[in-house]
Amino acid sequence: MRVREMHEDENEERAGATVTAETSRYRQLYPIRRMYPFRRTIGESSVLAELREFLVSSPGKLVSSALVLAAMCLFVGWFAAAGQLGRTDVLRSNLADFEPRANASQVLYSSLSTANASANAAFIAGGINNDALLSSYLAAIATAGRAVVTSATSLPPAEQQAHDDLNTIATTLPVYTGLVETARANNRQDNAVGAAYLASASTLMQNTMLPAAEQFYHQEDAGLRASHEKFADPPYALYGALIVTLGSLLLAHRQLARRTRRTLNLGLLVAGAAMTVALLWVAIASLTSVSFSALAQSKGADAVDSLTNARTLTQKARSMETMALVQRGGDTSAASGSFSGALDDALASLSKVGRSDQSVATEVDAARSAATLWASAHRQILQHENSGDYVGATRLAVGTDPGSAALAYQSLDTHLTTAIDRARTLYRDNVNTARASIAYSGPGAFVLSCVAVAGIGVGYYPRIREYR
Repeated sequence: MRVREMHEDENEERAGATVTAETSRYRQLYPIRRMYPFRRTIGESSVLAELREFLVSSPGKLVSSALVLAAMCLFVGWFAAAGQLGRTDVLRSNLADFEPRANASQVLYSSLSTANASANAAFIAGGINNDALLSSYLAAIATAGRAVVTSATSLPPAEQQAHDDLNTIATTLPVYTGLVETARANNRQDNAVGAAYLASASTLMQNTMLPAAEQFYHQEDAGLRASHEKFADPPYALYGALIVTLGSLLLAHRQLARRTRRTLNLGLLVAGAAMTVALLWVAIASLTSVSFSALAQSKGADAVDSLTNARTLTQKARSMETMALVQRGGDTSAASGSFSGALDDALASLSKVGRSDQSVATEVDAARSAATLWASAHRQILQHENSGDYVGATRLAVGTDPGSAALAYQSLDTHLTTAIDRARTLYRDNVNTARASIAYSGPGAFVLSCVAVAGIGVGYYPRIREYR
């Protein structure tokens, strides 16, 4: 009996100890069960429970912080590389595609206008400087043909309106040249019908070909400007991402210093320095790129547009001047008014050209002086016409004597052409500089972000080891 009672007492003590241990364990887990009631169906030794317990612990918080910071650095590095390389590709495409197409459309527009003015001048010249005028006409037609081919081969299929304009020019150009050759053949035989053929050719040019060329030029110029606007503003989103990442690194350094009672953490300082350099590099490179992009717009694209408009207006005025002599006996006052209006519009377009570049400003001033001389010669032509001196009017219009309208017009056109070439060079040079300034900032920022990730690892690893 005594032995049995001793066994029963031992069993009761063991049961009580088991209940006490279970109760203590339940009390320890009770707060966690209240916070995560859905975990009651999962064993406390499961992987999720162990992960949860690790994450809420001090080393787990350090690991989580390090991983978040590393992910932020890698993301912002990728974002910088993708963004800056994307802007570089846009600039490269602008120079390789949009700008040459816009220039080809400008050349096409100007060449057609030059051909029309030269054809009229060659018709009325007779034996006066006819070879030079004919050569100018043929060169303008050849240049226009090359511009049509160049534009057609570089146009994307989606730009249907541009293709339609080029088709209009391509189909009417042989008709125009045929009318001009017929007019020249009749003029050599002193047939009066030659003037009618030339008038038909000029009407075809003025009413069909030049409007199509002008519309095509404006479309291509709008495409160039739209491409340019893609990199006209700084990448503010990238700036924000870099600033947030740098601020997070500084905040993490401060919290870690408070937790570990260590003022400086070399790894996080290296990470912060790397992201600071990345921010400054991207900011300075982008602002420099935007600055040169603005210069390309003001000194290049805007100047080319104003100069091209002025040149086509002067060519239009020249066509009016010579056509008035072809159609002798017409209303000279109306022709003079149209000529003066076109020349005034050309001078107004020249006034829009900035004077930031000395070379362009010099050419514009010279063009203004030539326009003044031309206007004076035109008034003399009208005086000869009104007095019935068509030979004197013709010599003054197409001859090479000092003070002739032909020399003044050639000087004006030469200065405008030189200014257009200079403005185009300024545009391409500034866009090239804008592209070069950001070429390495994106990859450089990514490399610096990887350095920052390494610094984060170096900074956090010793602190995490302290909990082993």
